[in-house]
Amino acid sequence: MDIDLERIKIQTDFPIIARIKDDLYPYEGYDHIRQTARALAENEEGKFGFLHIQGEDLFGPRDHLETCGGGIEENEGVLDALEREIEEEMGYSIKEYELVGCILDAYNLIHRITLSTFVHVKLDTTNKKKMHRTEAEEILIKEIVWLDPKDALKRLKVYTSKVDEIVQRRDEAALIYYLKSKDLL
Repeated sequence: MDIDLERIKIQTDFPIIARIKDDLYPYEGYDHIRQTARALAENEEGKFGFLHIQGEDLFGPRDHLETCGGGIEENEGVLDALEREIEEEMGYSIKEYELVGCILDAYNLIHRITLSTFVHVKLDTTNKKKMHRTEAEEILIKEIVWLDPKDALKRLKVYTSKVDEIVQRRDEAALIYYLKSKDLL
């Protein structure tokens, strides 16, 4: 199934850089759309920060890397959501930011289409604040992993479960797009 923006009534002012189908779980239709803000978070050393997610939920066992981010709440813009998510999940603040683009992807198991707006951010990692993770995040987020771009792309190709693949191929597509746009790949 090709995800059609017009048919599902998603509007965005930002470019769609990838459309990713869920070919891992059976398709049973979609009943909701979620908009998220996600960070390609870079530290002062030029390494990208990913959350190492480990545990089990509706999707089954998880052991993957994931960009920091989450749902955009009512009356919240992309940057507001991103600042909140980075502070909650990583404990850092944003020094600089640049829009990368949107990825439209499907999650068949939960009948959802997600529009993720990716932003490249440079973080101030010299001043770590107290994180405010949810109970689920406290359980699932094992650590923050900092990787140079080459190592990040290698790690994002390693899957141990279906959900690992779904999440990591989304984040890999965003990182590749960003690196190519900067002639770094």
